[in-house]
Amino acid sequence: MKVIIAGGGTGGHLFPGIAMAEFLSKKGVEFLFLVSDRGIDREILTKYGCVFYEQQIIPFKGKGFIQKMKSIYKIFLASLKISKFIRKDDKVLLLGGFAAVPAGVVSIFKGCDLYLHEQNAVMGVANRFLAKFAKKVFLSFDNTKNVAGRCIVVGNPVRKEFKDFRVKHIFNKHIFVTGGSQGSRIINNVICDAASKLLEMGYSVIHQTGTKLYDETIKRYRENGIYNDERIKIYPFIVDMAEKFKWADIVISRSGAGSVFEILYSKRIGIFVPLKIAADNHQYFNALYVKEKGAGEIILEDEFNPDGLIEMIKKVENEKESYLKALVRIEFKDSAKLICEELLSA
Repeated sequence: MKVIIAGGGTGGHLFPGIAMAEFLSKKGVEFLFLVSDRGIDREILTKYGCVFYEQQIIPFKGKGFIQKMKSIYKIFLASLKISKFIRKDDKVLLLGGFAAVPAGVVSIFKGCDLYLHEQNAVMGVANRFLAKFAKKVFLSFDNTKNVAGRCIVVGNPVRKEFKDFRVKHIFNKHIFVTGGSQGSRIINNVICDAASKLLEMGYSVIHQTGTKLYDETIKRYRENGIYNDERIKIYPFIVDMAEKFKWADIVISRSGAGSVFEILYSKRIGIFVPLKIAADNHQYFNALYVKEKGAGEIILEDEFNPDGLIEMIKKVENEKESYLKALVRIEFKDSAKLICEELLSA
């Protein structure tokens, strides 16, 4: 028996799987990742030494009719190809995203034990369908919308380096910016345009731009005349995120489930800019979970500009003790252990 971990296309879908793979490795359980052929999957999983197979598939949701037909065709082909990797006695865990669908299809036809982890605060269409066939559906959020299947709230698995963070009571005016593994043009541009004011306010910035957006972001910093300032460090992609979270006082981020839980568990104040076009507006509801706990703030894309960001940072700085008290109350859940023990005990 081995565990098939299927999903990918973004770091947010992959990193929970990596947390579970770390647990399975300690137990001596074989696992295999089935992921997309986007370069980000290969880059992350290679770094962590995980065994994986890349599937040639494309997203379905939000596409036109022709693209949807292409997506269905590629899912069919991918299902045929990965069938050789999945045996009837294997456990199949779907992490969400289009890269998880072929494994879900194969597991249903082969009668494998199927499990889902719904990472976001709104369950997607594919997961609602596949949940009907799943032995268990694991939820990150206790208020997840549109849930289906036999659900249990376990939180969102994070890598082991996020387990032992403490609230940072000394405010050093450090801001870490990340638009996720793919990067975010709107976040990059607003940070570039707000950077000179942030420096005047005494802040230092570490900025992950996303690999594809790195060159254009560097160009914008240069146009603003602050590229060579040593208080701003710019990277295309950061693997050792935990170290940057330790450094940070404030994290400016998209609000995929992985990012939300890494920020919560690192006990850092989050300013979230939800992706406007995210399916079912799930990024907004992910961020709302943090805001309602008093541990962070939300700026909608349509309201996200340099002046608005500066005002929000001033608010966070002035009210930092309130956010820190809320973060002290956040309890870490060893979600990877909870999920894997459920799989292995069945």
